[in-house]
Formats: sequence, C-alpha cells, structure tokens
Amino acid sequence: MTRTPHTTMPQQRGATLIEVLVSILLLSLGVLAMAAMQANAVQYGKTSEFRSLATLLANDLADRMRANHPSGADMSVYNLTDAYKRLTSAPAEAATGCDAKHPCSFPEMAAFDLAQWRRNVFNQLPAGTAYVSMSAAGVKPVTADIWIAWTDPASASGSEKTPAVDACPSTFKQPDEVRCVYFHIVL
Repeated sequence: MTRTPHTTMPQQRGATLIEVLVSILLLSLGVLAMAAMQANAVQYGKTSEFRSLATLLANDLADRMRANHPSGADMSVYNLTDAYKRLTSAPAEAATGCDAKHPCSFPEMAAFDLAQWRRNVFNQLPAGTAYVSMSAAGVKPVTADIWIAWTDPASASGSEKTPAVDACPSTFKQPDEVRCVYFHIVL
C-alpha cells in the first residue's frame, strides 16, 4: 500500500480586505439613501402644511362670504382678479368705521372681509396672495373660484428642478417657485 503525502489546505481566517470594503460601501449607500428619504419627508411635510393652510384660508373666505350674503346681492365685490403680483409686505389693514349705531353695508363688509383675509393669506403663507372670481350676477347657485398662491421655499432654494404645474389661473404670470391651490365653492 502506498501512502500519498497528506496536503493540508489553508483555512480562511477572518474576512478579507475586499469583503470589508464592499460591506462598508453597502452600509454607506444605505445611510445616504436614508438621509435623502428624511430630507424629502421634511420637504414634502412642509408642502403639505402649506396646502392645509391654504384649505383653511379658502374655507375662511367661504364662511365670510356666506355670513355676508344678502339675497340678491351682487357678489362681484369679492372679486380679486389682479394678475399675480408678488407682495413684499402685508396688504394694508382695512378699517370698517362700522359700529352698533352705524352698521356696515354689504359692500363695506365685503371690502373689510377681503382686506382682512388677504392679510391672513400673506401672513400665514410665504409671500401668500390670492385670486378670487365670483360667478356672474344673477347666476344660481352663486359660486366662487379661489386660487391661493405662495412661494414654495424648496423651489426658491433651487432644490426642486421641475417647474410648478399647479392649478394657477391663466392670468398669473408666476415664476416657477410659486405654488397654487384651486378651490371651487358654492355659496
């Protein structure tokens, strides 16, 4: 019987340098992906907050219109149909001059409501402004089309590359960082 020499195979002891580098690379990619997800969550959370505020503001104006809506009144006094103009300061406060002895007329109350509401839009949204178009006089039911616009800080910083394709009215000649939300309200 012939004996063959016994050769021993070297056993692997620990991880090789390449395996360690690959695992570090995969771990770092995972951490970067999680950081990007967190940044997007914060950005979209802020956008969602602004849209919620715009909804509350539109409901506020609708409630003001319903409270000050005498039958047969021409609701066109609520129109705000100027082209988009970025405001740099809050709209002026409106004084009503009305009290218990001298109640406001419908147009005076509408002007006061609009001025106060526009001020709220500007103060609660970044550079917020609005566009309101009422249905024609005599048309039933009375409806209002409301667009609320604001400057999206994420777009203004250049972190978002796509232009705004929101529901802005055609007369708005807004820059890309402006966001709009549209509401159709039946009074």
